[in-house]
Formats: sequence, C-alpha cells, structure tokens
Amino acid sequence: MLRVYLLILILCSPAVVQATEYQCKVEKKFDLEHVSTSDEIKRGQFSVLVDEKVSATFISRCSFSSSDQKVTCDRYEVDKVIFDDVAKIKKYYVFRSQFDVQLFPNLLFMENNGRGGVAFGRCTLVAP
Repeated sequence: MLRVYLLILILCSPAVVQATEYQCKVEKKFDLEHVSTSDEIKRGQFSVLVDEKVSATFISRCSFSSSDQKVTCDRYEVDKVIFDDVAKIKKYYVFRSQFDVQLFPNLLFMENNGRGGVAFGRCTLVAP
C-alpha cells in the first residue's frame, strides 16, 4: 500500500506534470553581412517559442511567410539543455539544425542560428 501511495504522490507531483512555455519576440537581428532594421523585424514578425515538457523540450522558430501570408513556425526537438547554476542561464541546443537559444534570468534571450546570424529579444512566460 505504501508503494502505491508513493507512486501516486510522485506521478502527481508538480515537477512531473508541469510544463513551461516561453514566447520570445525578436527585437534585434543581424548576421555577418546585414543588420535588420526595425521595419524588417516588424514585417518579419520573428519569434522563438520554447516549450519545455516533461518528456521533451521543443524550440519553434517563427516568422512571416509571404507565400502563406501568415506567420509560420519550424519546430525542432531540443537535443540538449544546459543550466548554468552560477549565471542562471539556460541553453537549448539543436544539433542537426546547428542552432542554440539562451534564456537569461531576466527573460532576455539570444538565438544563435549556427551560420553567423544572431537574434536578441525578450520572452514572456506563457505557461508556468
């Protein structure tokens, strides 16, 4: 009976069933050859969604698609998540697509696309 009670307690624990989601809006974006203007960023509607689930973590990179005439997102499963206890920075790596996203304690973020492009902005906690 004690084992059943402990199993129920573990499965119902908030740490087990809780997911966290951050919506991150790009405010600055540049690469080795170009710095995006505020108008380009506004038109592009660039954003990053970090979706941490119990079983896996996903990153979605979103922007306005002129062919679809709406914002579309590419979703990637995160290969590795690192948390730096000293700096309190969480870093999400997607190896196959060669990019990473860093989330800072003040909810600023940085996306490194792995090909010389970097985007910065601020996140909001959508789901705790």
